[in-house]
This record gives sequence, structure tokens and C-alpha cells, in this order.
Amino acid sequence: MQWRTLKEDLRLLPKVARVGRALARKHATVGTLVRDQAQAIPDRVLLRFESESVTYAAFNAGVNAFAAVFRQAGVGREPVALMMENSPTLLMAQAAAAKIGAIAALINTHISGAQLTHALRASTARHVFTDATCLPRAVAPPESASLTIWGQGDPAQLPPHVEPLDAALAAAPRSEPATPVVHGNDPFLYLFTSGTTGYAKPALIRHSRFTTASAALGSLLRVEPEDVIYAPLPLYHGQNNFLGFGMATWSGATLASRRRFSPEACLDDVRHHQATVLVYLGELCRYVLRQTPRPDDREHRLRLAVGAGLRPDIWEGFRQRFALPWIVEMYGLTEGNVNLINHSGRVGSVGRAQPFLHSDVRLARCDPESGELARDEHGFVVPCADGEAGELLSRMTWRSLIAFESPPAHKTPPARIAHDAFRRGDRWFRTGDLLRRDQDGYFYFVDRIGDSFRTQGIVVFTQEVAEVLNGAPGVTETNVFAVDIGDGPARVGMAAVVLERGAAFDPRAFYRTARSLPAAAQPVFMRVTPVMDVSGVLKQRKTELQRQGYDPTRITDPLYVRDDAAETYVPLTAAILAQIQRGKWVVSTAPAAR
Repeated sequence: MQWRTLKEDLRLLPKVARVGRALARKHATVGTLVRDQAQAIPDRVLLRFESESVTYAAFNAGVNAFAAVFRQAGVGREPVALMMENSPTLLMAQAAAAKIGAIAALINTHISGAQLTHALRASTARHVFTDATCLPRAVAPPESASLTIWGQGDPAQLPPHVEPLDAALAAAPRSEPATPVVHGNDPFLYLFTSGTTGYAKPALIRHSRFTTASAALGSLLRVEPEDVIYAPLPLYHGQNNFLGFGMATWSGATLASRRRFSPEACLDDVRHHQATVLVYLGELCRYVLRQTPRPDDREHRLRLAVGAGLRPDIWEGFRQRFALPWIVEMYGLTEGNVNLINHSGRVGSVGRAQPFLHSDVRLARCDPESGELARDEHGFVVPCADGEAGELLSRMTWRSLIAFESPPAHKTPPARIAHDAFRRGDRWFRTGDLLRRDQDGYFYFVDRIGDSFRTQGIVVFTQEVAEVLNGAPGVTETNVFAVDIGDGPARVGMAAVVLERGAAFDPRAFYRTARSLPAAAQPVFMRVTPVMDVSGVLKQRKTELQRQGYDPTRITDPLYVRDDAAETYVPLTAAILAQIQRGKWVVSTAPAAR
């Protein structure tokens, strides 16, 4: 272990000790946590949803009513699908499943059709509980006829085969139910991966993982009963559920949220709820920063912003504009066993390994397109030097603080596990992400394997290119991806950009910014789009952008192509497209500026 890394670990010892004390008094299951907190602090507010407030006692009573409805429906120790927007009802249903030993399968509220059919099948649930907004999509797939669907809303307006959920809850008892014995090792949630590159896959979260993470994070971030945690993104995502509901409930604090995220209302909500902690994910910070500056931007009680996805190009701008005292960036995977935390607020870093466990997290050389790990003459993977991009691997041992699992029908694919990586007999979880590590043990996100591409013999990391292009005049968000081109290189770069409100695209200025990149990394094509394609938790998608490519028959957005001779980007006309298809368009004639 390097001295610089050890020095930082020693500095963190008090935090490690505090987390250890917190874990010693953690609750075994989510059901007992909710019940015990309702008895200890019944009148304290647990939830603030828009104009609604729910105390710990009222929340537990709602949980008990849901537990009774579950029992009435015949739900046992099995998955039950919950497809609801953020609301007290969703969290009550989730906690009720915990009490009776069922598994809450949290379904993405933004999906429909084939994606929804896949998620319901993957959950293996027989019962689906949904709110009025999601109900039309829940009953649309033909497979829904074989499921028991409980929907909110006026019973007279519900489809004939939908059970009236509101009426059932109103008639259900609020007293503490007789529940089976539930252990910490029992399943609690099915959380689905983000699904940005294909169908989402379920990951199994046990009670012990949820309560352990809630206790550890609450202690590490010094969450107190007086804190109000504002988590506005969907609670079907693991991070918002852990950092929002889990951390608040364990700490005796308050969770504030809303049904749907609104960047325009974010700071108003923070002030309205007197929030002290902001939970962010994906491009949330960018979308909030994009709003027109106001004199009251710094008038809030926030002491901490915590989450994942705050990119280096806006980090300092976000911190300074809103006068945030502390930013904690994290890295983790719902389906993985790795957890990095940036305790110190080092700009751009996704964090470092747990103190004294650095050997359990390593970077390995790999092909950034295929994901194939490089092996030496002895068959072992090749570790990366400091500053070198490689795939993040996490050792699969009993020391992993957070174990990863999949439901029985969805075991972790063998390709996600590297065997005999650094020594015979070892096993390492493959994250599929490319990161760099500095001399102090801090990691920096580079790209997703498969998003990176090779052209002209050079590897292009799309996320790093996007961060440079975000510095072009008028550009506020960029998504970079690879497309095929004529008879030239097999793949070249293309960028989709969103402009600042009221800004006009300046192709010559964009060209000058792009020229600061290596020649192979400069996008050949680009499109100006009014809204970026993102998931429900604001993670950029590339699949549809790649499918559309630069085909004007599929795209109504303005399309441009690089013109090195004119030192600008020019509109992609039919004549130029014909030249490209014949391999007659020259895409690079001069070296990149340095």
C-alpha cells in the first residue's frame, strides 16, 4: 500500500469507527426498522411529498394496511410487482412487503410495451399494484390478463379485471399484523438495472444489504433526525431508495420528494421542505444548473449534495452557484459488489475504495469495444498503472461490504465474473466500466465498455469527448457515440448536443472546440437536438441515437458534418450525404490543435 493512500486511510479512521458503531445497532429487517421507529418517534415526520406530510406512526399504519391487503390477495413469500410513481403509497407497499416476507419488485414507471412485459416476466410476480397514472400501461400487455392487477382510482372507472386498491386499503386494519419470522438474509427488493443499453435486469437486495447500507451511509454522512433529505428522482432506482428512504428511516430523519422530477421546481422544493441534503443522480445537477440564475440561488439550508453522475465539467460551477458546503460523489452498481465514495470532495472523482481494502478494487487492461480482458503470458489479467484507463474489477470475497446477487431465474452471467484474474482460484466482478486511478487511490469515471470505440487506430472515450464539447459556446449537454460511415473508417464519432436556452448553434466555434481533441476523437457528424434522450433517472441513452445515426429520413433535428477545409461544421445536405456514401467526403485533412 502506498504511503499517500495509507495516510488518507488513517485520516478516515474516525469515520470508519463511527460507521462501525452504527452497524452494531442496525435493525435486522426493513419491517422491524419501520415498526420500531414508529414506536420510538411516532409524531416525527418521515415523508414530505409535495403538500402531503406523513409521520412515522401514520406511515407504519399505512404499511400495516398494505400488509393486510397483501394477505387478502394471497401474497406470501414471493415477488409482488409495484409500478407506482413516487408517493407515500409506493413506500408503504414496499415496507409492507418487507413485513410479510414478500419481495417488492420495483417496476420502472417510464416503460411500456415490450420493456414492461419483460420486466413483469423477470419479476415472476403474480400480483401487480399500480397507481392511476401507470394503470393504463400496466393493463396493456396481453400478459397482464394472467396477473392480478390492483389499481388506484375510482372503482367505477377501473377496468373490469382490475381490483380496487384504494377501497381495499380503506377497509384494511391499521394495527400491527401477525407476521412471519423474517431474517436479515431474506430477500427484500428486486431492483432493475437502468436499461440504457437493453432490457433491464433484476438484482436481488436482501434486508441486511439495505439496512447495512442505510446505517453506514447515514452515519458516514452524519445524517441526524433534524435533517430533511430531498430525493426527487424515481424511487424505483436503488440509489434514491437507499439514500432517500433507507437513510432517512434509519436516522429518524425526513424524506422529501415529488411524483416526477422537475428541474425548474428543484430549488423551490429544497426551500419549501427546508431540505439539508440533496440526492442527485445522472444529469440532475446539469439540468438544475441549466435553469436561469436567480438572486435566491444560495438561499437554502443544504449542507450536502450526495449521489452519482456529477460530471467534472460542471462540478465547480454547480458547487459555487448554489454555495454547497459538501459534495459526496459515489460509484456503485445495483447488481455489483463495489462501492466507491469521494469523502473529500475531490473534483471529478467518483471516490476511493473502503479504507484498508484497496486491494479488493483494481483496474485491468481490456479492449474498450469488446470488453475482452488483456492477459499476460501466464494467463493473468494485466493491471493498469496509475492514470491508465481500465475496467474496474471488484474481488468477490467475504470481505465485500455489499454482496451482489440476482434472482434465481436471472443468475449473474459468467461473462460478468473474471476467474483466475490476478492469481489462481480468485474471482472478480466485472463492472463493465472504464475508470482511471490516481496516486492517492481516487478513481475517475472514463466511459462504459462498448460506448468507447476505435477509429484510425485510436481509442475514443465518448464521455471524455463529451466533457470537452460541453465547453463549446452555447452547448449545455453532449452525448457522443459511434456511427458507421461509407467506405471510410469503420466507425467515426457523432455528437448530439443540447443548447442553452435562447442560444444559437455556432458551427465555427464548435469546430474550434472540437479541434482541441485528438484528430480521431473529433466528431465527424453532429446534430442539434432540443432534448437529450435520457432514462427515468436522467442517464443518457445512446442506442436510439446510434440507430438513427445521420440519416435525414429518420431525423428532423439539424444535422451537420465536419468540413476541415472550411474549418467549420456545415449542414449535411443530400449532395454531401451522397459523397459520404460513395466514400468521397474527406473527413480529416489537418492535425488537431495542441
